[in-house]
Amino acid sequence: EEAQVGAEASLRRCIVTREALEKDQLLRFVLGPEDLVFPDLAGKLPGRGAWVKAERAVLEQAVKKNAFAKAFQAPAKVAPDLAERVGRLLDQQILDLLGLARRSGLLATGFEKADAALRTGRAVLLIEAKDAGKEGRTKLARHTLPGVEIWAPLTADLLGRAIGRDHAVHVAVSPGGLAERLKIALRRQNGFSKDGLSGGGHS
Repeated sequence: EEAQVGAEASLRRCIVTREALEKDQLLRFVLGPEDLVFPDLAGKLPGRGAWVKAERAVLEQAVKKNAFAKAFQAPAKVAPDLAERVGRLLDQQILDLLGLARRSGLLATGFEKADAALRTGRAVLLIEAKDAGKEGRTKLARHTLPGVEIWAPLTADLLGRAIGRDHAVHVAVSPGGLAERLKIALRRQNGFSKDGLSGGGHS
């Protein structure tokens, strides 16, 4: 069993920083066959987990300091490119969730439709292409209601591919469980982006 921190069952302690954080601020890792350390983004793999703050620099420290072996109290083999692999997995998770949201009819795509959804409170999340023009992004940000999160994690080509288009620049997401899962994935991915910033935050 994984030790819970404090009274809140959702809190876990980072094996590197020793911070007690909500699970959606952390990444779970498990020890698999042949003592290999595997990322468990969904948090569903069996076995005891080790939790690491969802930041590239912190995971790199975990690898460098052999923190997984200490956490599991067992030999732990870690791939040298673990941080890179986790970054790619987080990108893919966002793409998969966007595809699911599209098939569920939860997206408003394009400037006009996204703008209407944001103005009327029918969107809780705005995802924009990170290579989009600043003018359009700034204009939409002004129209969002308080509490809407704005992120720019992917290029227009990748964002478009996720939702079945050649490219996409502005995508608004309706409220619900998928939007909440996307928010968590976007926050985690932000900690792994090459420049330390793949998006924005709250409007």
